[in-house]
Amino acid sequence: MNFRRIEWIFVMAFVVLDIFLIYMFVQTSSDDSSTKSSSDTATTVIREMRDDNISFSDPSSKEGTGYYIAGNNDSGLKQHLGQLTEQTARLVTSSKLTSTLHTTMAVDKDKPQVDLDAFVKQSVNVIHGDQYVYSAALSSAGDYVYIQKVADGEILTATGQLHLIVNKNQQLVSYTQSYVSDVKTLREKAVTISEKKALVALYQYNQVSNNSRIVWSKLGYSRLLKLKDSSVYVPTWIFAVRSKNSSNYSIHRINAFTGAAMKNGSTETTADAASVESSTVGMIWQQQ
Repeated sequence: MNFRRIEWIFVMAFVVLDIFLIYMFVQTSSDDSSTKSSSDTATTVIREMRDDNISFSDPSSKEGTGYYIAGNNDSGLKQHLGQLTEQTARLVTSSKLTSTLHTTMAVDKDKPQVDLDAFVKQSVNVIHGDQYVYSAALSSAGDYVYIQKVADGEILTATGQLHLIVNKNQQLVSYTQSYVSDVKTLREKAVTISEKKALVALYQYNQVSNNSRIVWSKLGYSRLLKLKDSSVYVPTWIFAVRSKNSSNYSIHRINAFTGAAMKNGSTETTADAASVESSTVGMIWQQQ
């Protein structure tokens, strides 16, 4: 009797296991089919964009990670003005500082980062300078951009950027700084969509027109929500788009968590198309 009961229990266990394995197989097949369908859709849209004479580099299909982060709207820079020397610094707003150097500093034209890094890392020159990293992609001749490091990324909008102004004689003369203070991560790290999916979303939201060019794209943090005392930032795919028949460049943002289009940035006009290829100074230096 006991043997038959044990035998029956084993039979039932095998039946339950078989059902579970069948369910997992069906679920996996469904997920694979869904992933393949999504991939096919993205490939189709990319082809449509090419057909619409929209030019861009092949986008990456690699996903990333990021956080929702929060920071104070008040930069806290005012409390540290006393540490700055050999310059006249003042707050333009509670989050933005501007400073003019008493003595200019020579900057190597071919390797500007070496000289600028040395200047920025000195606490008597720049407040929280060690929290910024040079961005060659966002810089242009005369305006060298450093972006604030947060969590596992950088802030790509005006609230966390340092602009170093170099004159025609290759001398550093002044800088403008914004800073996000008391940065905290909200929730756990989450997966961000790939550049390819963001580009597809950009097109599907009618953010890019026919006969245009995606000049560059970058993944970083931009402001999602501004409250009274603080702001929430989210990983964002930022695209610079230029019409082939115009010198106007426009900035477009795609939420890297949801794939939703966010409020547009700014539109810049430039007479030198080549300089904007490697510069986002005017386009990103807007309050986002």
